[in-house]
Amino acid sequence: MTFADVLSSAATIFIDPALLGAMVAGMSMGMVFGAMPGLSAKMGILLLMPLMFGMDPAVGIVLLLSMHAVVHSGGSIPSILFGVPGGAAEAATVLDGFTMAKKGAAGEALGASMSASAVGGALGAICYFVLLPGFTAVGKTIGAPEYLLLALLGLSAVATLSHASPLKGLAMGALGVLAGTVGMDHATGTPRFVFGFLELWDGIDILILVTGLFAIPELMDLARHNTMRPRGEFAAAGCSYRDVLRGMVAVWHHRWLTLRTSFIGVGIGMMPGLGAEVAAWLAYGHAVQSSKDKSRFGQGAVEGVIAPETANNSKEGGGFLPTIALGIPSTSAMALVVAALAILGLPVGPTMTRDHGDLVALIGWTILWSNLLAVVFFLAVLPLLGRTVYMRIEYVAPLVITVAITGTLIDHAGWWSIATLLGVSLAGCLLANFDWPRAPLLLGFIMGKLAEINLIKTVELYDWTALERWPSLLLIGALLLILWHSLRSRRNAARRTLQNGDRLLTIALCCLFLVACATAWPFPLEARMLPLIAGGAGAVLTGIIIVRSRPHPAPPNEMPTNPRPVPWRLLAMFAGYLATIPLIGALPASALYAALHCMVELRSSPWRAVSIAALVAVSIWVLFALWLRQPVFGAWL
Repeated sequence: MTFADVLSSAATIFIDPALLGAMVAGMSMGMVFGAMPGLSAKMGILLLMPLMFGMDPAVGIVLLLSMHAVVHSGGSIPSILFGVPGGAAEAATVLDGFTMAKKGAAGEALGASMSASAVGGALGAICYFVLLPGFTAVGKTIGAPEYLLLALLGLSAVATLSHASPLKGLAMGALGVLAGTVGMDHATGTPRFVFGFLELWDGIDILILVTGLFAIPELMDLARHNTMRPRGEFAAAGCSYRDVLRGMVAVWHHRWLTLRTSFIGVGIGMMPGLGAEVAAWLAYGHAVQSSKDKSRFGQGAVEGVIAPETANNSKEGGGFLPTIALGIPSTSAMALVVAALAILGLPVGPTMTRDHGDLVALIGWTILWSNLLAVVFFLAVLPLLGRTVYMRIEYVAPLVITVAITGTLIDHAGWWSIATLLGVSLAGCLLANFDWPRAPLLLGFIMGKLAEINLIKTVELYDWTALERWPSLLLIGALLLILWHSLRSRRNAARRTLQNGDRLLTIALCCLFLVACATAWPFPLEARMLPLIAGGAGAVLTGIIIVRSRPHPAPPNEMPTNPRPVPWRLLAMFAGYLATIPLIGALPASALYAALHCMVELRSSPWRAVSIAALVAVSIWVLFALWLRQPVFGAWL
């Protein structure tokens, strides 16, 4: 990315109507997903991913990142008005924001929140532009051994830092790497793990994997919970624009706090495995410690709103630095962004910074403009946006499920894709119910391809001399430090996690790894190296989990935990929905599924069920038939 790329991309969004429309649509979606408790940026990414096939990369980037950039801004709305955090990152905002609302200062709290989010996001984007050349220069000085170690470092960081059990996270990473080797090996032409099915020669489709592992389990969980908000007047209806402006001016009065917490967010964003909630709480703690009167916090101090909201938005600029320049997602959400960029045909890492400098610059400008325009958007639609907190998410879940499934299968017609999606969805629900992390699996699937290419290059070109390179030694040290620190500090947490009754699942995974090793052994050397390493590592890790899962006496004050029940009835209706799509088409099958879900699961009246079904049908027709020109009626066989 050159300076010319940065300047030429600055006004591109406002000149191109398609990019401007994508930004408005993405910001609208991000605000709504942030304002509705239970939904998140991850859910928004999952919903957008099926729509990105065949989309222009620039439009896809603007749509995706404008949504992702303003989710935390929308999340402050229910946090301040009702004390219900839109997500974990907004929990710190509740302490003082909700207290301000109860004292009649909701407008000031909302104004401070929106302005702080805008300033933090803009400063994070500026840091992205300033620091990216340094990250890019680092990427140019390293070779195949370092790329291999960077892939392992990113995978290990997310696997060990994003979950209470590092062993489970590492095992899921190994499973993801193994899943990424399914299909034709391009180095030797060997079909791996296809078991005679021609459909597997192209590998597992990443969109089916993402939808089944993440979207379906999360939506199933939302669909079976009554999350209705309390009825009542909209709390911000009595807020004048003067109150909102007073909160915006407070951000300027506390400008040095805003600047410091922005840098805290950028720093946290660059660290693998940490998220917006860490940035928000660290910033809140800094605001408390740096205040002359600490007793004001928790009692309605506007600084308690400014600090976390600034940090959780500036974090995004820092998070994109290792993701774009080095191809190492810093969080599970960034791993989903990498998957979305892969759908657009954009490989993250040095290749992207070298060959797509204009798009790399567009990422920074999208983050910057989205955060600034979010304030204008918020002021324009404040009453309408705030009412989204009253929506019953269990009624929204069928709409989101049907849109996600239609987008996933519309380019993958046939029984094989449906069976694969059903199997992956079932696996995703089981992993979620037994508290196995799924983000390392996806990251391993993505990073495994990079790791295999550089593993072969390292073996053929460097051999043991790779250990004589000082960048490799530094990365090996960082990798060992992450593993040692995580396994040492979370030993007790890992043991508690193993008491959740998932012993059979662990044994099944161990057997799967062993079978994979046995199957891969006859492959040529280049084709079997990574499967044997991943399968062997997975077998060892799950074996350790099995050994450590022997009953341990629980601490005296600890309540026993049990896994959530698997939603078999919801899964049965979901399987019937998938089976109906090839027979009658996506639109009729989706409408029928939505109506059946409302009547059976939610005990809705026939009139309400028909209304939801009509909304689903219209949404699918507009998104796919009208916009993407895809067939949504008739048999797909």
